[in-house]
Amino acid sequence: MVSTCHGIADDRSSGTQYSCSAEYDKTIVHAGADGPWTEYFAHQAARDQQDRFMRDAYLSLQDGQSIVAEAPTGLGKTAASLSSALSVMRGKEGVDKLLFLTGRQSQHRIVIDTLRELNRKVPAGTPEVTVVDLIGRESMCGNLTIDRKCFCEEGQNEKALGARRSFLRRWILSEPRHAEETIRNAKVEGVCPYACSIEAAREAEVIVLDYNHVFVESVSESSLSSMSIDLQSSSLIIDEAHNLPDRIKMGLELRLTVKMIKSARYEVEEYKENLEKNKVGHEDIAVSSVAISCFKRIEEEVSSWMATKMDDIDDSEHNDILVEASDLVEVIKTSFLSSLTTNDWSSTFREFSILLGKVTIDDSDGEEETGTSCLRFLAFLETILRFEKSDAMALVFDLVGDEGRVTSCLLDPAVISSTIISKAKGSVLMSGTLHPTSMYGDMLGLTSGSYEERAYSSPFAQDRRPIIICSDVTSKYTKRGKENLKRIRSHVKEVLDQTPGNVAVFAPSYAMMSEIIETTDWIPKAFRIKDEESGMSKSDVSKVIRSLTDSRTKTVLFGVMGGRFSEGVDYSGGILSAVVAVGLPVPPPSSRQRATIEYMSKRYGRDKGWRYSSGQPAVNSVLQAIGRPIRKEDDRAILVLLENRFLERTYSKLLPKNIITIPSADSDVTGRLVRRFFSRYP
Repeated sequence: MVSTCHGIADDRSSGTQYSCSAEYDKTIVHAGADGPWTEYFAHQAARDQQDRFMRDAYLSLQDGQSIVAEAPTGLGKTAASLSSALSVMRGKEGVDKLLFLTGRQSQHRIVIDTLRELNRKVPAGTPEVTVVDLIGRESMCGNLTIDRKCFCEEGQNEKALGARRSFLRRWILSEPRHAEETIRNAKVEGVCPYACSIEAAREAEVIVLDYNHVFVESVSESSLSSMSIDLQSSSLIIDEAHNLPDRIKMGLELRLTVKMIKSARYEVEEYKENLEKNKVGHEDIAVSSVAISCFKRIEEEVSSWMATKMDDIDDSEHNDILVEASDLVEVIKTSFLSSLTTNDWSSTFREFSILLGKVTIDDSDGEEETGTSCLRFLAFLETILRFEKSDAMALVFDLVGDEGRVTSCLLDPAVISSTIISKAKGSVLMSGTLHPTSMYGDMLGLTSGSYEERAYSSPFAQDRRPIIICSDVTSKYTKRGKENLKRIRSHVKEVLDQTPGNVAVFAPSYAMMSEIIETTDWIPKAFRIKDEESGMSKSDVSKVIRSLTDSRTKTVLFGVMGGRFSEGVDYSGGILSAVVAVGLPVPPPSSRQRATIEYMSKRYGRDKGWRYSSGQPAVNSVLQAIGRPIRKEDDRAILVLLENRFLERTYSKLLPKNIITIPSADSDVTGRLVRRFFSRYP
C-alpha cells in the first residue's frame, strides 16, 4: 500500500499554493518469511523498510563487518537490530556477546521491554535471551566516595553476602530486568546492584550499557575485563550513533589547573601521614616524600608558565589560545626531574604513577570531578604524553575566573573508534540523524570495504510533520538585534496562538533562550512556561515531561538544542503538537574550533572540513530537535525553523534530500500555515 502526503504551503504575495507529494512504502512483511534475520524478531510483522534494515544488518554482521544506518524514528530500529544481531550470534561460531550501547536511559528501557517481548515468542526448546541492564555506578549505588567506593553493603554480614549476591545474580538473569528493578531488589537484599550486575554480565548474552564502557579507555579497561568481555568475540549495536564522535572526544577532554596540582600534593601529604601513623608502607612513604617535592616544583613552574599564557590571551582575538603539548610536557618533565637525583624519566615516572594510583583520601576537595586530584593529574599527563607528537589532539588554554586552565581536546575521534570497531565481530551504527552516513564513516575511522552505508525512508507521512522555514529571522551573531528578536517572538507567538496542544521551543544556546524569554508578556495566557536549566537532573527532566500529559492546560517548553529536552527524551503519546527550532547551534569562534576545522580540512579537504566540524553537526542538532514529537504513525506536529540560512545553498544542501520544506516570509504567514495544518489535523 502506498500513501501520498500533500503540503500546506502558500505564498501570501502571489496567492500561489504549493503542494508536495512523497510516497512511503508501508508494505508489511511477515516476520520469518524472508530470512534468518527475523528469527528473533520481537513482533508479529515488519514493515518493508524495517525488514530491509534487518536483512542488511544481518548480512553485515554475518560477514563480521559494520553497517552505518540512517534509520528514521518509527522504523523500529531496536527490535530490528536486536533480531539481526541475535540471529548472527546464535548461529555463528566465535560471537559470544552482544553489547547494546546507548547514551539514553530511556532507550535502556525500550531494549529490555523488547527482549521481554522476544522471550515470550521463542519456540519451545529455544533458550530465552539473557540480558543485563547496566547504567552508571552513581545511579545504581547512590553516593560514592571520591575513589568511587559505594556504601551498598556497609554493615552487612560477610558470611551472608555471598549467598545474597548469588541470589540477586540469578534473579537478574532469570528474565530481562530494568536497572531500576535491580536497584530496588538489591536494596532489599542489602547487596550492591552494580557489583551484582557486573557479575551477572559475565554469563549474559546481551548487555545494555553506555558508550563509555567501550569507547572511553579509562572506563573500558577495567569495565570490560570485570565482565569478562572480549571485544574480538562481541558484536556491537550503537544506538543514536550520531552522538558517538562527541562522546569519544569528551572521554579525553581533561583539564589541568594549578589548583588541581596543589590539591594532588595535599592528597599525597595526607596519604603519607596516614602511612606513618599506621606504621605501614615504608617504601610508599619514601616515594611520597619525593612526590611531594615534585608536586611543589611542578606547581611553581606550571604557575609561571600559565602567567605567560595569560598575557598571550590578552593579545588574542578569542577567549582561548592553542598551546604546544611539547612545551607543557617539557615544563612538567623538567620540574619533575629537578626534584630528583636521577635523569631516568621513564622508570621514575612509572613509580610515581603507581603511587598516585594508590592515593586515597577521606573527603572530597569540593570539585565537581570524580576521582582524586592525583588521578586527574595523572590522566591528563598520560594523555598529553600519548598525543604529544600527534596533530589529532589540541591543547587549549583559557581562563576560569582569574585562574588559568589547560584542556586536552581530541580533534579526531577515529584514533579511538577505528581500532575498537575493527576489533569487534561486526557492528550496527544507527540513528535517525546519522546524516550523511559517509561523514560518520569517515569520522569514526571505518575503512573502505569494512562497512556498508544505508539510508532508509521514514514510515511517517510527510503531511503529518510539515517543516516551515522562516526567511526573516536568524541566530547569526552579526545579524542579531532587537528587531530580529522581536520577529522571533512574533513567530513563536503565532505558533502558540494557533496550536491546540503543547509546544517546544529550542534555542541554539542558553544565552539566546534567556533573551527570548527575558520578558514573557508576549506569551499567550493559555500557556504555562517551563524552561530548561543547565545541569537539570534526570528526575527534574522527567517531572517536566510528565507534566505535559496534563490535558487541562497547555505548556510551552523552552530548551536548548543538544540539551536535556531536545535529545534523549521520549515525547510519546503525541504530547507535543509543535516544535520551533530557533537558529543554528553553530560553534562560536574559538581557537579550539579553528583547530578542529583546520584538522578536518587537512584530512578530508576544505569543504568537508567545515561540514564535518561545524555545519553538519549544527544541522543535525536541529533535526534531532524537530524529530522529538513524531514517535508513532498517528502522531502529528508542525515543525518551524526560525533560520533563514536554511534557505541558502550552504545549509540547505546539508538537509536530508527527502524532506519537504515550506517557506514563510513573516509571522503572519507562519500563523496561517499553522492554523491550516491543525484545521486538517486537529
